[in-house]
Amino acid sequence: MRSTFAGLNTMVSGLSANQMSLDTVGHNITNANTDGYSRQRVNKATTRPETIYTYSGATQLGTGTTVESITRARDEFADKQYWKENSNLKQAESEQTVLGKVETVFEEPTDSSLQTVLNKFWKSFQTLSTNASNYSTRVEVRDSGKELASSIETAQQQLKDLISDNNSSISLKTDSINQITDKILQLNKQIVTIENSGSGYANDLRDSRDLLVDELSGLVSVNVTEKANGSYAISSNGMLLVDGDTRTELTTKSTTDSDFGIQILTITDKSTGVPLTSTSGEVKGLYDSTAQVKDYLEQTTNIAAFFLKDFNDVHKAGFGLNNETGNNFFGSDLDQYGNGLDYSTIAYNTGTSQWSITQYTGGTASTTATGATITITSTEILNQLKVNTDFDAKNGTDLIAAKSATTEGEASGTNALKLAAAFSTATGTTLGTVSLNSYYTGLTGTLGTAKKAIDRSVDNLTTTVTQIEGWRQTTAGVNWDEELTNMLTFQKGYSASARVLTTMDEMLDKLINGTGTVGR
Repeated sequence: MRSTFAGLNTMVSGLSANQMSLDTVGHNITNANTDGYSRQRVNKATTRPETIYTYSGATQLGTGTTVESITRARDEFADKQYWKENSNLKQAESEQTVLGKVETVFEEPTDSSLQTVLNKFWKSFQTLSTNASNYSTRVEVRDSGKELASSIETAQQQLKDLISDNNSSISLKTDSINQITDKILQLNKQIVTIENSGSGYANDLRDSRDLLVDELSGLVSVNVTEKANGSYAISSNGMLLVDGDTRTELTTKSTTDSDFGIQILTITDKSTGVPLTSTSGEVKGLYDSTAQVKDYLEQTTNIAAFFLKDFNDVHKAGFGLNNETGNNFFGSDLDQYGNGLDYSTIAYNTGTSQWSITQYTGGTASTTATGATITITSTEILNQLKVNTDFDAKNGTDLIAAKSATTEGEASGTNALKLAAAFSTATGTTLGTVSLNSYYTGLTGTLGTAKKAIDRSVDNLTTTVTQIEGWRQTTAGVNWDEELTNMLTFQKGYSASARVLTTMDEMLDKLINGTGTVGR
C-alpha cells in the first residue's frame, strides 16, 4: 500500500522544479544585454513511477518531476560560420584601413598629389622650351625638380611608416592572442573540473569561452573542436593554439627587408620558431597589406630609377647655355677624374630581383677610373634622387641642357622639348614598355581599384556577419516576450503545486486530528 504522505513529495518536486525554472528565467532576463550570453533553459523529466497494486492489478503512479539539467541554447553551426566570416571581415577591414592610408600618401586627386608635382615639373620644361635663356624659367625647372624629388622622398618615408605601424599592430595582436588563449586555457580547466565532477553544465563559463573565441577569430583563422571532456582544441591553419589543458605561446620575429632596410615582423611559436600562417583575420590582413605597401615602395623606386637613368640620358645628350654637355639632372656627375656612379647603367635583374649600377673608382690625374658592377638597394636609388647640386652654384642653372647642339642659340629649347616628351614616351628600360605618365596612371588606377574592391568586400562581409549573428541570436538570444510568458507559466505552476500541497495538508490534518479513537 502507498504511503499516506507520498503525495507531499510529488508536490514538493513540482515546487522545486518551478522554482528553478523561475530562477533561470530571472537569470536570462538579467543577462539579456550581457555580451556573449546564451539563453538557458531547464530540462525536466518525470521521476520514476511507483508501482501500486489495486484490485484490478498493478498500475504505475507518477511521483512528480525532476530537473535533469540546465543547458544553454546554442547553434554550433552558426558559431562556426560566424568565426569563419568574422575572420574574413577583420582581414578585409585591416587591409581597407592600410589601403586608405596609402591613398593619402599619393593624395590623388588633389593639388598636392604626386601627379600634380609631376605635371608641374613637365610644364616647366614646356616653358623652358619657348625661352631657354630666361634665368627665372631655369630656376623654376630646378626648383620644380627639387619639389618632385622631395615629394617622392616623402612618399617613400610615409610608406615605410605604414609598414612600421603594421609592425606595431602585429606586436599588439600577438599579445592579444596570447592573452586570449591563456584565458581560454583557464576556462577549459574550470569547465572540465565542473562538468566531470557531475555538477552539471558550466553554461556561463562556456559562454565566456565562446565570446573569447569570437574575439580570437577576428585576429586569426580558427578551427574549433570540442573534446569529449568539454574542453576546446583550437588551431589556426594547422598550428594548435589551445589543446585542452595546454596552449602555444606566440612571439614576434623581426627580419630586415633587403630592398628597403625596413623591419618586417612575423608571428611565430615561441618555443619552436614555427611561423603562424593564418589564412584570415587581422593578422593576415596586416601581412598582406605590408606586402602591398612594399609593392608601392618598389613602384616609387622604379619612378626614381626612370629619372636617374632614362631622364638623365636625355638631359646628358643636350647642352647648357655654356655648351657643356653630359651633365646629370638628378644625382651627382662623375668627378673630374671619372670617379662615381654612372646612372646610365642602372638596371634591374629580374632573375636576382636586384638593382645594379656601374661604379667607377681609382681615377686620378694619371690613372683612368676602373668600372665595376655593384648591387644597390631600392632605398639607395630613392636616396640618390636629388637635383644635381651643381645647379645651385653661381650660374649653375646654365648647366640645364635645354638645347640639342652647340650650334643652336641660347634661346633654343629643342632638348627641353625632348625632356618634356620623355614623360609620355615609352623607354623600355626602367619602366618596361610604358611611359612614365602611363606607369604612374597605372599605379594610382590599381590603387583606386584595389581600394574600391576592398570597400565592396567589407560591405558584403559586414552584411554576411550581421546575418549570421542574427541566426545566432535567434537561438541564443533572450526574447523578453518568451521569458515573461515562461515566468507566468512557472509562476502558475508553482502556485498550483502549492495549492495542491495545501489541500493535501488539510486532508492529512482531517485524517489525523479529526478522526475519532475507537472505543473512546
